[in-house]
Amino acid sequence: MRRCNREGEKMEINKIPKTGRIGRFAKIITEDLGEDIMLEVMKDSDNYSSLKAPQKAEWWRAAVERLENAVGGDKAIKIMNICGSRCCGQGNRKTAKRLMDESKSVEEFLVKASNYEVKEGEIEYTLKDENTIIGTFNKCFCGQVRQTKKPFESKTYCQCSVEFHRQFFKAAFGNPVDVELTQSIITGADSCKFIIRINEE
Repeated sequence: MRRCNREGEKMEINKIPKTGRIGRFAKIITEDLGEDIMLEVMKDSDNYSSLKAPQKAEWWRAAVERLENAVGGDKAIKIMNICGSRCCGQGNRKTAKRLMDESKSVEEFLVKASNYEVKEGEIEYTLKDENTIIGTFNKCFCGQVRQTKKPFESKTYCQCSVEFHRQFFKAAFGNPVDVELTQSIITGADSCKFIIRINEE
């Protein structure tokens, strides 16, 4: 089965990746925005698995730009939020709750969360005040984009990490969480910084 995207280029829909994060990305776009937008965004994805890491990062940079151009920034952010929610699956949420349950204080939990399966200093969660946590990532942990050679134009892709944090800390504290990304490595900063606000119900 062949479909034409808006640029008039024919793509075989059965060549769109079905597995991994890229397959999940295509599925989310299809479910939320429709098949035509998915085909437009997923241009040149049929050989994704054969690309080297810097080339994969470049594909994602271009794909996010195509998504933003096709549907606007707000809808593109929504797509990346959905990706982040699914990335922070039940396993990660259970881990967050377990680390919190095993901790005698929020500070102890943040130390555990900072060092869970990562090298010391790569992630630092610190308590700014009673309801605010600052998360600093000294490296990009997303294997899809961390080897990008060209900075991303916006922080849209990183909204996946924003939603991951929202789900992770919501699971830990049992309350709604607001998360703001103030800077991002893949957009040119030397670290990623998140402001995590725990809302009291």
